[in-house]
Amino acid sequence: MVNETTQSKIERELEIPSGNSEDPFASAVRATRMPMVITDPRQPDNPIIFCNDAFIKLTGYERHEIIGHNCRFLQGPATRQADTLKVREAIARREGIEIDLLNYRKDGTTFWNALLVSPVFSGGELVYFFASQLDVTERKRAEEHSFLLNRELSHRVKNTLATVQTVVLQTLRDGSVPERVAGAVAGRLRAIARSHDVLTAEAWASALLLDVIQGALDPIHSRVGDRLHVSGPDVRLKPRIATMLSLAMHELGDNALRYGALSNGSGRVDVHWRVGDGRFSLQWKESGGPAVSPPAEPGYGIRIVERVLAAEFGGTSRIEFAPDGIVFQLDAPSAGLEVERTAWTAP
Repeated sequence: MVNETTQSKIERELEIPSGNSEDPFASAVRATRMPMVITDPRQPDNPIIFCNDAFIKLTGYERHEIIGHNCRFLQGPATRQADTLKVREAIARREGIEIDLLNYRKDGTTFWNALLVSPVFSGGELVYFFASQLDVTERKRAEEHSFLLNRELSHRVKNTLATVQTVVLQTLRDGSVPERVAGAVAGRLRAIARSHDVLTAEAWASALLLDVIQGALDPIHSRVGDRLHVSGPDVRLKPRIATMLSLAMHELGDNALRYGALSNGSGRVDVHWRVGDGRFSLQWKESGGPAVSPPAEPGYGIRIVERVLAAEFGGTSRIEFAPDGIVFQLDAPSAGLEVERTAWTAP
């Protein structure tokens, strides 16, 4: 049974004297406002064997009510089971973990706890788990408030875009404007709306390139299936770049569906991007489609793809009208692009 005597033993082992000490490390562990505990994975249920005064203050429990218990005593009905499972799995793997957990104080009030667990090894043996805690309830409340505001903003933007789309389409239906023009305008408005959905999910801080392309091409992908293939590492984009990329992908996709590689039953489109050596490159390549030729005069869609997008990325681009389909190439500095660890490939 772990008790306060064990706590004193741990203090001696860690050179944390029980009384006053001039040792800087001992003074720091005791005086810090960062709540800390140490658990012993060599004992059944990995009990707490040391806690500092800041942890007692955070939780409202007395030391004798903490020592000897697993940290799960801080959890309650509202604690997400998926979060507790992640912690247990990390402990079982003898790994560290950083996670936000909803915890309960002794008086029943809840607080969001930013938990950082680190394993401590000695001679190759796991001897302790060191866990620091931090009350981040106010941050969580601010995040929730921001989420609600962004959801309301998204709703209003959608309504505004829907109203604009209706007004534009009704205006263009006077018989003097070709139907294809009305369709092109409507498609571009939908592309902007989809990019706004992606940005709203990320609180308008940035957007994953994959999500932007996937959103822009989803209506086409649902019609052609695996004839449209997208792959590349996850890269974060600024909001304005994300919006222009969505428009560019819409233009290329719509053109491929109407006149290019996706207009027949055998052509395909491959979209791939990569980051390396300080450069970012993206390629749209059509193959197996009907013969294509440059337009006599580039339209608005071509200008978005070839000029505006390159300017937003701060790079260069070109469109090649190859024998069996369009090839679009974008090259830009990767500075300012945050590369994620994961990669995704469409099925």
